[in-house]
Amino acid sequence: MRSPISKMLSRYYIVNLDFKNMEIRLFKLFAVIVLLTGACSSLTEKDDVIQVLLKEIQKLGNKVERLEIECVLKSDLSDERQRRLLLPDNPSTSNIAFSAYLSHLDNGPAVGKLREIVFDKIETNLGNGYDTYSGTFRAPKDGVYVFTWTIFVHGGGSGGNGEVWTELVINGQIHGSLHADTETASDDDSSTGFVIKVLNKDDIVFIRTSNMAVPQGTLHSNYMRWTFSGWLIE
Repeated sequence: MRSPISKMLSRYYIVNLDFKNMEIRLFKLFAVIVLLTGACSSLTEKDDVIQVLLKEIQKLGNKVERLEIECVLKSDLSDERQRRLLLPDNPSTSNIAFSAYLSHLDNGPAVGKLREIVFDKIETNLGNGYDTYSGTFRAPKDGVYVFTWTIFVHGGGSGGNGEVWTELVINGQIHGSLHADTETASDDDSSTGFVIKVLNKDDIVFIRTSNMAVPQGTLHSNYMRWTFSGWLIE
């Protein structure tokens, strides 16, 4: 299958051949005019021949003008279109976005404080910045990033009510915090947070439980997910 560039060059080659053919035909017509005007015996015959040939020359001239306009239009490619032809968009390098969720998490007291949460199920991972084994996102390049995460807790178990604190950590520093508290043993609660942050290439981002208190209750559900997502916006 021919590329757009090769197709474009083929069109230019054909147009150039048309121009050469026009030049040859015009030269032949002028030669015929000279020969015929010398061969015709009367002025009337000469005038008739000249008029016919001039009409043919005019037709050829009109065709040459149309070919010139077509050639200009075809060659009028903007820089943006040239970039699209020569550098096709590659999602693996130009787009950065990830979304992951937890398939399972222990009950609150078993999770403990300052535990990094490993979101082990990938929905999207353009740019391969997120690692399902460590639960961390490593920025593939400099830019402005958006991060969002959702937590869930259900009351019950040894702690009675359900409660959990989490943090979004960037390069060891806390840049976001979430708290969910059922306040009763028979209720559930969830919370979602957003952080927009300028990152440098290879900066590390992850979610962990806070040092505020030991999580209580059930931290997983069949109908509510813990999720962690992020994407590059600039």
